[in-house]
Amino acid sequence: MQVFVEELHKISHRDEMRPKILMHGIKRILEEKKEASLVGRMFRRKKKIEPRGWY
Repeated sequence: MQVFVEELHKISHRDEMRPKILMHGIKRILEEKKEASLVGRMFRRKKKIEPRGWY
């Protein structure tokens, strides 16, 4: 993600490729988050909760 931001800062606002790079960068960031969440789900364990009464 940091590399994408640095690339975006280097490009001029009037550059015709800027919108395409923006869209590509956003898609890449979303894919990275999606992969991270899948890995997180695999390694995350549920806490075992023992049922008990109200009082």
